[in-house]
Amino acid sequence: MNQTLFGEMFFGYNNHSKEVAAGQVLKGTFRQNNFARGLDQQLPDGLVVATVPLENQCLEEISEPTPDPDFLTGMVNFSEVSGYPVLQHWKVRSVMYHIKLNQVAVSQALSNALHSLDGATSRADFVALLDQFGNHYIQEAIYGFEESCSIWYPNKQVQRRLWLEYEDISKGNSPSDESEERERDPKVLTFPEYIASLSDSGAKRMAAGVRMECQSKGRCPSSCPLCHVTLGPDTPAEPVLLEVTRAAPIYELVTNNQTQRLLQEATMSSLWCSGTGDVIEDWCRCDSTAFGADGLPTCAPLPQPVLRLSTVHEPSSTLVVLEWEHSEPPIGVQIVDYLIRQEKVTDRMDHSKVETETVLSFVDDIISGAKSPCAMPAQVPDRQLTTISLIIRCLEPDTIYMFTLWGVDNTGRRSRPSDVIVKTPCPVVDDVKAQEIADKIYNLFNGYTSGKEQQTAYNTLLDLGSPTLHRVLYHYNQHYESFGEFTWRCEDELGPRKAGLILSQLGDLSNWCNGLLQEPKISLQRSSLKYLGCRYSEIKPYGLDWSELSRDLRKTCEEQTLSIPYNNYGDSKDI
Repeated sequence: MNQTLFGEMFFGYNNHSKEVAAGQVLKGTFRQNNFARGLDQQLPDGLVVATVPLENQCLEEISEPTPDPDFLTGMVNFSEVSGYPVLQHWKVRSVMYHIKLNQVAVSQALSNALHSLDGATSRADFVALLDQFGNHYIQEAIYGFEESCSIWYPNKQVQRRLWLEYEDISKGNSPSDESEERERDPKVLTFPEYIASLSDSGAKRMAAGVRMECQSKGRCPSSCPLCHVTLGPDTPAEPVLLEVTRAAPIYELVTNNQTQRLLQEATMSSLWCSGTGDVIEDWCRCDSTAFGADGLPTCAPLPQPVLRLSTVHEPSSTLVVLEWEHSEPPIGVQIVDYLIRQEKVTDRMDHSKVETETVLSFVDDIISGAKSPCAMPAQVPDRQLTTISLIIRCLEPDTIYMFTLWGVDNTGRRSRPSDVIVKTPCPVVDDVKAQEIADKIYNLFNGYTSGKEQQTAYNTLLDLGSPTLHRVLYHYNQHYESFGEFTWRCEDELGPRKAGLILSQLGDLSNWCNGLLQEPKISLQRSSLKYLGCRYSEIKPYGLDWSELSRDLRKTCEEQTLSIPYNNYGDSKDI
């Protein structure tokens, strides 16, 4: 059957991994003349094929550009100059056939395997059968062709520029409604083809950091003008399995009641208890061998939450927004809390040198409002959304922080940790204010400077802080250097001691931040960030219903808004 068109319909299927199993579950026969329109091969008995009309095939999808999720977790090399790198997905799918299996008969291989288990009671024997034949058999599926491409950009500005260029070219190549060319099949330029053409030609406008990876399932039908990948001679000409749309548990094929019961129990154990425990209602009773050194049961896999930076809110100089997905299987594991550890890295070269800041419980410390003035929930799960979003404030600019997350279940187990290591951006500066202060200092220094004016200039400059002082120096020298360079004028007007106290602040910043403050243009922007301000309340974690958490917190939390300042440097992030 593995050499027969639509032969996967007769093999087992794993509904968790979404993969076809190696073992053949159903028997295929060819006693009837079973043919379908447009297909030369005779089909197995009981296989019903519905051909999809051509106008409903060959559908193109392109996603909105979003931050690359792989960039947002682990060691994050974030730059406040360019922002997040961006990922975009393109797909063309041609669903050609809907397949349904109307009659089922157990294959000889599965029948022999079941007979060999007659009288067996060991769960491990039945789990081994499931490993070979899968836990389900396929009832309905769709076949056809699919091609997908992933395109990475260094930032959203590069993506936007390339997309606008592509749209202009596409409009120029598209025949008008009145054109006679409309009657023919015009050559369609897909976005991946445009990106590939720029890469192949070495075009200068193809920015560094743009790359594309494509893959395909099956051979593109001649009726579809949107295909991009050039297929090799080994690519099968027949349509391929795209998706299983309906499946049934394999134990339903078993007629012996005891064997069916044992196989069903093994299926549930394999799905939810790693094959080393029994499902009792919605929890796992682990075997004696499935306990850790700490005495806690380990048979039910504990999902690892993946901590990442927010896809919407980039880090600011004193704040980051962290996210993770709340994932809880319906059987085996009950998540009751999350632990978040924050550490400040003291050595930029050795990230193991840290200062432990704090460890917070999401339930006890954050959503309860107990002791979290610098950690506030921005989003919590409800019936539609599973994302948890957390605001971490009170951070120092231009500093590396490590954040670590664990999930905790009702037995006290912790999941494997997930971390984010990120450097906060440079201190925010108001460049308009710095320009005004530079003008003020020039006016104070211009001509005869009285003692009162000297003291005013000294007090003004001493209170600025390093970032603003850098910009005052920059603007002063840009406009008034012909009357004397800024540091020289300070020493001349205020004296070496007072000037030294002021100018010593210039060394407080890193070389990276010093360099950014030399940009000709630095704009100040603000974004709004909503969060939940929670009053203290008792929350019982063992009675916590995550799907209703958003509703429950309305009783003790109020939605409030933060205004977050950001700097844009030069034209790098202008749109």
